Amino acid sequence: MRLSSTHVRLTLAIAILIVASVGTVQAQFGQTAMAPSGGLVNGAVARFAELDANGPGWMYWGVNAADRGLGYNGSYMTLGGFIPMSEDDLGGFWSADLRSHLSVYGGFFSNVGLVRKQFMGGTILGVGVYWDYDGDLNQYPTAGTLGTGPYGQFGHAYNQIGVSGEWLTDFGNLRSNGYIPVGTTASTLGAPGSPFTSNYLLCQYGLDAALTGADLEVGAYIPGLADWAGMISVGGYALGNSRYDWSAGTNAGQDVVPWFGGVYTRLDLTLIKNWDFSLQYNNDSYFDSTGFARLTYRMGGSRRRNVPDQIEQPMMRNEHIVRAHQTPVVAYNPETSAAYRVIHVDSSAAALGNGTAQAPVRTLADAQTLATNPYDIVYVHTGNSATTPYAASDWTFGNVNQFLIGEGSTLALNTSTCGYKQFFTSPTSTRPILESTAGVTAAGAVILRNGAVVDHLQIEATAGLAGIAANNVSLTSPTTTSVNDVLINNAAGVAGVGLDNVASGVTANFTNMLVQNQGTGLSVTGGGATVNFQGTITGTSAAGNAVFVDAVTNGTVNVNTTTTTLNTGLARNTAVTQQFVIQDVGSTAAAAIVVSNNQDSTISIGQARIATPTQQGVQVTSNTGPASVVTFTNLNVVGATEEAFNSSANEGTLQINGRSSLASLSTSLGAFTGDEAGATYDISLETLASANTTASPGVAAVNLAGTTVGAFDITDTFLVGGTPGTVAGNVTNTTTGPVAVTVPTP
Repeated sequence: MRLSSTHVRLTLAIAILIVASVGTVQAQFGQTAMAPSGGLVNGAVARFAELDANGPGWMYWGVNAADRGLGYNGSYMTLGGFIPMSEDDLGGFWSADLRSHLSVYGGFFSNVGLVRKQFMGGTILGVGVYWDYDGDLNQYPTAGTLGTGPYGQFGHAYNQIGVSGEWLTDFGNLRSNGYIPVGTTASTLGAPGSPFTSNYLLCQYGLDAALTGADLEVGAYIPGLADWAGMISVGGYALGNSRYDWSAGTNAGQDVVPWFGGVYTRLDLTLIKNWDFSLQYNNDSYFDSTGFARLTYRMGGSRRRNVPDQIEQPMMRNEHIVRAHQTPVVAYNPETSAAYRVIHVDSSAAALGNGTAQAPVRTLADAQTLATNPYDIVYVHTGNSATTPYAASDWTFGNVNQFLIGEGSTLALNTSTCGYKQFFTSPTSTRPILESTAGVTAAGAVILRNGAVVDHLQIEATAGLAGIAANNVSLTSPTTTSVNDVLINNAAGVAGVGLDNVASGVTANFTNMLVQNQGTGLSVTGGGATVNFQGTITGTSAAGNAVFVDAVTNGTVNVNTTTTTLNTGLARNTAVTQQFVIQDVGSTAAAAIVVSNNQDSTISIGQARIATPTQQGVQVTSNTGPASVVTFTNLNVVGATEEAFNSSANEGTLQINGRSSLASLSTSLGAFTGDEAGATYDISLETLASANTTASPGVAAVNLAGTTVGAFDITDTFLVGGTPGTVAGNVTNTTTGPVAVTVPTP
């Protein structure tokens, strides 16, 4: 039992006031030698004193102090009456048991009972039937908890029928009660493991259920407390609500409140003539520890001191209807201080849906029509997409900072009500499948917009559209857009990710991606955006480039250079399921990786493995400006039909570092060819292997020309035609810089 300081002060104040009132009454009892003082108040006190002394003693009032009782919260005050009505022919005494209560939260509840008691030898046998009404709706404090939203405390009024029985003796008592809620007995919002309702996200699902149950206790008088009619009672109870089942979530099909049992003990005392005191402690697996302290004043004296007196004693039972309650907490957006809004899409749903969790729309086009507000979330259920993918053509976000999230996503959304929380996980991690169809702008199946977040989807890019696209119209500076955990299968002539002329000031982050391409894996053309790509790009005999970066001005493109994950102010996803690698086998493009025509831009590409390209492995050409930097880390080109690496007409800096190696099968072209317009080399290769054994100028294993300076180092192995090569015999270097070339000593 937990009694807050406020409740303790309330209890003491009421007790002091009642004692003061009784003291006044008792003082009047002692004034038998004189007439009562005059005045309206004194006259009322005198009549009250007479009623208290000589009346039937059927009225009582008191306070029940509890921070957290069995299935309820907060203290309450009681005004009650146990009113004898008649005696039947069998010697039974019929009484009305009437109780009204007002809680500290302003809630009213009551108990109306009909009780029959009869003497059985020196004992009393009693039976009662009750109608209980509980309208204490606001007993669930939400102070400091933002986000209950339109649902408030989620309290409801309930009714129940109660049946009570007791056997009262000189030695102790035996009591039992049954509680049967009637009418609507439970309300739920969301479900365990299913945080969706209407268009809301729930940090905490809602439950308010009146519990069916029974209790049984046995009590014994304590000899040492005989002067106070002291009694200790011990008992047990069972409670539950099996009338309703969860319809969704991890507990789907299970009772909203499975039956559980508990135990309790209570101390009852009659302190003085009019004052009864009870202290009870309960414990069970559902409510844990609960309890109350009750102080009751009974007119005409207590009805607990002996068996005959108890013929006029109210029955011991729960006065509150026992509730299982959890206040729903709606997820609020910390940027807007408003609830997140979710539009549900499910191709397996019934027709004529409205986008709520209970009635999703069937198509992305319908969702696009509904998602018009900033920060709206379009939540794509798997539905029937495994056999009939969602049609996607130029799917654009209806406003800025929106989300497109697939079922099974491990993305955690930031909320002001429950911090970062995963709402979109499911038992299966299979991504919902979107398939590109003929588009209006022929740009992409999904077109990015300012602040957009895309997570956990599969896109089949087959109809001339990129899987994910953006341009200088859809993305405007300054903004950051994020794409995570998206699988893209793209056909020949189609880019997996295509960014066209995206302006400077835009940051586009792609994390944990998997692009399986027959076309181009990542294409960045024009503009000056910052593009960060982390994930896997794979191709087998692809007609497009694995990576194509062209005509970027003052921009930055990083591919697999870090191990960052999705992390914005409103969302993060730290799960990593993909390797960060480019794997292109048998490319039929002019070069598997092309970096060309960029000005004063920084292009960094890591973890590329290119095997047996039908032409060049890497082509770097016409990148201009002194601030131009092109870097390859851990580059591995094996078995190129032409040059493994061709670089020409570049300015700025060209770097190759890490564990990099180049190998060409050509007998007429070098493994590395560089002819620059002022570039600086900072190249370090572990291995360079060439089949070209021709020693004539311009056709050596390594060919360097143009206005180039810097260093070209081969650190471990330099093989020409299978045997160790030399600078003198297998390197042509006509650079004006010059470039310093070092190779291993044969």
